[in-house]
Amino acid sequence: VLSQNDISLKNVNFETPDTTSEKPLTSSSSSTSTTSTTSTTSPKPTTTTSTTTTTEAPKTTTTPAPVPTTTHAPQPYPAPSVGTWNATCILLKMAAQLNFTYETKDGNLTHGLYNIPSNASIGDHVCDSDVYQTIQLSWGPNTSVQSMLLQFNKKNGTVLNSIQIHLSVLSEDFPDAKENQTLQLLHRSEEFKVPEKMSYHCTRVQKFNMTETVDSKPEVGWLSVSQVQVEAFRVANETGFSTVHDCDSSETSDVVPIAVGIALAGLILVVLISYLCARRRSTSRGYVSF
Repeated sequence: VLSQNDISLKNVNFETPDTTSEKPLTSSSSSTSTTSTTSTTSPKPTTTTSTTTTTEAPKTTTTPAPVPTTTHAPQPYPAPSVGTWNATCILLKMAAQLNFTYETKDGNLTHGLYNIPSNASIGDHVCDSDVYQTIQLSWGPNTSVQSMLLQFNKKNGTVLNSIQIHLSVLSEDFPDAKENQTLQLLHRSEEFKVPEKMSYHCTRVQKFNMTETVDSKPEVGWLSVSQVQVEAFRVANETGFSTVHDCDSSETSDVVPIAVGIALAGLILVVLISYLCARRRSTSRGYVSF
């Protein structure tokens, strides 16, 4: 056993610990125990997230085939409607279309088509003359009345002597037309010839040249008429048309009877000559035998 003197601590040098950098020492009994604190930093577990990337197959874009563009041909102008007008002394039935020249806004000339309305009303008409009779067809707004006047004369029967048309070129009908443009058109010639007390009839299209009456211009258009049946100088109490005289038959009515008459006359002449020759021969033989 060691005495207390033997374990004297006088000559023992103690180092003063650096409290700034190390933790205080812990002494237990007579022996010095140094406890070192080791800080172990455990690394955080790294979680690896695997992302599966799915690459989609490229979409196939189908480009539709171009649709062929159909270019529509310009539609033909509608045919005129047939109208019927009764002015007592004149009974008229026909369809009429006017083809004329007018001036555009840019100063050029162009052709236009216009149908005479089948519902046109009867305007002024002359029935008290034994030499000529007229019928006027009117239509359009009161501010710009349009009209067509037909005059019939008695001349070896009945004949259409003239046609006059008064037409305002309206913007609603002709958008490209120059404003305030009015046409005065005239056809002067003998048409629709027919014997007295008969009605003129013609289904085919007939064209009559129309000229400007104001400026005396050359031909500026024509009037097409079809499905015509007309009778002038009618008796007041008559109903309907008289006996029909067709336009096509009138051109051959004189030729056919003459041809038939000549053929019959020739046939009769041949028969007569044959008969005379045969009789003469038989007479000569009779004398010889006697």
